[in-house]
Amino acid sequence: MKTIGKWASRLLLVAVFVTISLGALIYWRFQSSLPQVEGEIELAGLQAKTTIVRDKYGIPHIFAPSRHDMYFAIGVAHAQDRLFQMDMSRRAAHGRLSELVGKLTLTTDVQMRTLGLGKAADQSFTQLSPETQGAFRAYAEGVNSVLTQPGFVAPPEYTLLMAKPELWRPEDCAAVLKMMAYGLSGNAYEEPGHAKLIEILGPERAAEFLAPYPADAPVTLSEADLGIAQIQPGSGSDVPAFSTPGGEPKKGSNNWVVDGHLTSSGKPLLANDPHLALSAPGVWYFARMQTGDDMMLGATIPGTPFVTLGRTRDAAWGFTNTGPDTADLFLVDQSDLQATIEEAVIKVRWGKDQLIQIQQTERGPVLDPQWFNAGKMAQDGQVVVIQNTLDDDDDTTGDLGIALLGAHVFSDFQAGLEKYKMPQQNMVFADSTDTIGFIAPARVPVRDENGEWIGEIPYDELPMSTNTQRHYYASANNKIVPDSYPHFITSSWYGYHRIRRIVEMIENTELHDKRSFARMQMDTVSDLARRAIPLIASSEPDTDGGRELQQLLASWDGNLTANGPEGLVYSKWMRNFTKGLFADDLGKDFDQFWSPRREFVDGVLAGRYKNWCDDITTGAMESCHQIAATALDDTFSWLMETYQQPIADLHWGDVHAANFAHPLLDKTPLGRFFSVRTPVGGDESTVNVAHTSYSSGNFEVMWGPSMRAIYDFSDLNASMFMHGPGQSGHVLSPHYRDLARSWAAGDFFEIRADWTEVSPPPGSTILVLSPLSSDGG
Repeated sequence: MKTIGKWASRLLLVAVFVTISLGALIYWRFQSSLPQVEGEIELAGLQAKTTIVRDKYGIPHIFAPSRHDMYFAIGVAHAQDRLFQMDMSRRAAHGRLSELVGKLTLTTDVQMRTLGLGKAADQSFTQLSPETQGAFRAYAEGVNSVLTQPGFVAPPEYTLLMAKPELWRPEDCAAVLKMMAYGLSGNAYEEPGHAKLIEILGPERAAEFLAPYPADAPVTLSEADLGIAQIQPGSGSDVPAFSTPGGEPKKGSNNWVVDGHLTSSGKPLLANDPHLALSAPGVWYFARMQTGDDMMLGATIPGTPFVTLGRTRDAAWGFTNTGPDTADLFLVDQSDLQATIEEAVIKVRWGKDQLIQIQQTERGPVLDPQWFNAGKMAQDGQVVVIQNTLDDDDDTTGDLGIALLGAHVFSDFQAGLEKYKMPQQNMVFADSTDTIGFIAPARVPVRDENGEWIGEIPYDELPMSTNTQRHYYASANNKIVPDSYPHFITSSWYGYHRIRRIVEMIENTELHDKRSFARMQMDTVSDLARRAIPLIASSEPDTDGGRELQQLLASWDGNLTANGPEGLVYSKWMRNFTKGLFADDLGKDFDQFWSPRREFVDGVLAGRYKNWCDDITTGAMESCHQIAATALDDTFSWLMETYQQPIADLHWGDVHAANFAHPLLDKTPLGRFFSVRTPVGGDESTVNVAHTSYSSGNFEVMWGPSMRAIYDFSDLNASMFMHGPGQSGHVLSPHYRDLARSWAAGDFFEIRADWTEVSPPPGSTILVLSPLSSDGG
């Protein structure tokens, strides 16, 4: 027995030693992959010396002698800080994720190969201007100069996967843009759900559940803004193949711009905060790029060489998603199907390669009936075909970057946007001539009376306006055109709770400045909560606990701050209230459609939609007051069971944390190191938005402001920016998570254009890029 014990102790010591050694080796490997950000490096492909000054937040200021070297240098910076993110994006577009991570992503790869985004991206590259193609090539050279540096060590994710990154192609820049467009699209995939609702509820009640845009909600542009009389009615009916109202939004954003009449400085102010899935690293990468008189700064997309959201020396802009109906599902009898068969092989790491067959029609590919419940729309002998602007191979959206680089006044901006094809965005603009403007460019199909695509809305008839008499433009994914606008864009407008609050704050402040705009972006007052409070206050809970919560919310102002219990109490009450509203109506399909349904709930509270509070499974006639009271009682029981502490001791932010999730490792034991969490206030209806999932059963925030920017034309260098969780995508970088709490707190930093390589801001690092001696530099 002593001998066995001795050997067991020795084996345990060996196991501990091996574990510690392996951990140390992995940490050393991780540490070795941190990029060089100071000193000088020689790189193949660079034409002349170029400097990258990174400020104390890791944001690069690039000083280059030519546009080629400027694009090369941003490629270097992206490769140093965001390589794995870039790689995942291009692989996703081409349906090649499984080559890297195994069968976990096989379904996604099959879908992307079927949709053909990667092929479309490669083809669209050939349609770009020679200057844009040159920019993509210079960028790819910059990325690859990092990957081929002697001693290069790939980021930590590659060590964990035991893999190496591939070289970057110029066409990969177009693929990254396609993936961004794909992430902001998706209306076609909602159509099977809408069809199911019509089957369950009937057309009239389904229309209420999907909540048409209310007549009293703000609309961004007026007839006067659009010059409606000058726009001729469209030649088609503009009716989509499956036309349904409203729906639960998955994309969002805010932007607004005011002219000098509404500011203390007499100069325009512009604000933008795009709402996207929270991730580590974040979607955006801030940078300033300068060569000669050309200067852009703001948010870039890793994998592309241009500033997407930002400013030049004289102009600034911001986007929100329009949400156009740019994809349709068609039911086609198999006997009438005319399709070619394409075969594709998907390589699966640690598994068997998959051979797939793609049926390609004139409209687009045939979808697997299991995807998005598409098969539920089809009858026996039918297939579902998707027609989609995303797979158009003549997409020239990539040319926008060059146009923005040269944008100084609105006419520059307007002319450049004619090349912009997808996804449709509500773009606000301001320039140093004190002009403000709004334009919603993109390819939006025109349909005939049968839903067939017969063209697109002419560019000069897309929604656009300058210098409105209201002195401001604002959008929050709400309806942007009046009913008299002659073209169909979408029936799924949403976000009117946010736009109501934005308009209220714009109009209730006499003169704005950066501070008032910052308060607006961080506002957590819920318009929907304020509308629900009277119902809560007048209900009659059965329990003392329910009455305690009623008293708490009856005197509440609807502000879902991270501190205090009100946000948690109200949010759980709303989940219970929505369940009481339509669980009986949807029956076994309830879970599929259980989500905030803010527009629908607002319609019930306002009395526009009748009889939803009645439980159809009982013989009695229930009222909304009864549903509200029961929801209060159930909420108190749940709070006591879950937290086992007094209500007053609860805080919304303790359970409502923004999760900047690592795309690969979030749900693994390593998620605690690679993902970043921070408490936040707000909810789905607040300007400072915070989307949660009802089906998850928790209040984790998965979707929110991906960045914030405020541009002040009284001093553009004093414009303010923020994003989370940090600038770097390297888990050991000091800039991986350093901005998360600042983002949550509503702090900002500056990215000034008057900083130089000679006079950089305090805390900066300076990296000089030099051509390889053999390159003749």
